[in-house]
Amino acid sequence: MDVSGYLAELVHAQLEGRKPQAVPQGITIEEITDIAKRNHMEYLLLGALLRLDSLSESQVEELRRRVMHSLMRTMTQVTEFRDLEKSFEEAGIKNQAMKGARMKFIYPSPEMREMSDVDILVDAACMKQAAQLLTEKGYTLVQSIKHHDIYKKPPFMVVEVHRAMYDKTVDGGQYKYFSNFSRAVLCEGMQYTYDFNREDFYIYMMAHMAKHFYTMGCGIRNLVDIYVYQEKYGAELNKAYIKEELKKCGILEFVQHMEKLAAIWLKGEKGSMFYADLFRYMLDSGIYGKDENGIWNKFAEKKMHGKEATPRQLKRWYYFPPISYMSEYYPWLEGRSFLLPIAWGIRMGRGIFMNKGAQKRKMLHEIDTDKVKTYQSIYQNMGLHFKK
Repeated sequence: MDVSGYLAELVHAQLEGRKPQAVPQGITIEEITDIAKRNHMEYLLLGALLRLDSLSESQVEELRRRVMHSLMRTMTQVTEFRDLEKSFEEAGIKNQAMKGARMKFIYPSPEMREMSDVDILVDAACMKQAAQLLTEKGYTLVQSIKHHDIYKKPPFMVVEVHRAMYDKTVDGGQYKYFSNFSRAVLCEGMQYTYDFNREDFYIYMMAHMAKHFYTMGCGIRNLVDIYVYQEKYGAELNKAYIKEELKKCGILEFVQHMEKLAAIWLKGEKGSMFYADLFRYMLDSGIYGKDENGIWNKFAEKKMHGKEATPRQLKRWYYFPPISYMSEYYPWLEGRSFLLPIAWGIRMGRGIFMNKGAQKRKMLHEIDTDKVKTYQSIYQNMGLHFKK
């Protein structure tokens, strides 16, 4: 059994509450721990490992520490989220929980689905009221970027208050599609708290995944989300409606590939080398992806238009990215292309003093042409053609 096969075994063991098979020869606990950490799957994967009898005392201690930290984080998040949702409702603040804050409760238990922060959509007219409420509850605004404000509260609570369900700098069409609570319905017994129905939540879940995949890549936890959602609601979903709406969003081909990959990995279906490459790519990306993935994507788009990108072009694009890429990190560039040289200067300055920048430059100097071609092939096959 290879790494992907054993990861699938651990996922199933935890979801089913059983002991997993023993760790196969050639796979280490440290390797699984690293994958779990990078993909925010510590409770899901390491919790399953803790059921094994063959672990050393030090391994049990380390795994238990990580699993308990994940559990405490989830318990705090769930408590805070429910309090915020209740407070927003009582204050008359129009709101809708996003992403993991809803997906957590679709898993057999909330701790199985980790999240780094709580994301809540708030009506634009209620943003000041929401800010005051969060401040009263001990949160501090630490950053206001793009389409959301980031609040923190010790020891590890992070709440992102979104002005829009979708990022318009990635795709204008999907931004409009999800705008103004237009796809949401009131929660039962509520006047100001909204949610998607099952079909629309799945569409949003996949749209959110596609956005991350397009900009920086995304990890294998997304495949578990697909599997869990399909296993719980698949027989009840209006698949014809979902298909038509995914077409409108321009992500039908992407979703079909991801559903197939989830079935290959977690249901044992047969797949081609393309899906093997895609899984390795996602496994390497981690939960938040990597900056260089956005570079491969842009160059894949070039190839789609009949142009073949060279390593030299790749380096030039890295040092002087177009405004479509830069506006992701410097929102003040929107509509102000004349400020692009200033943004390049800031980016270079940060790169010089940050280890992250050094790693990127190292990546550029050691370009693996075959690897780049593999990544470009992946992006081309996903059929993502987002437009501003």
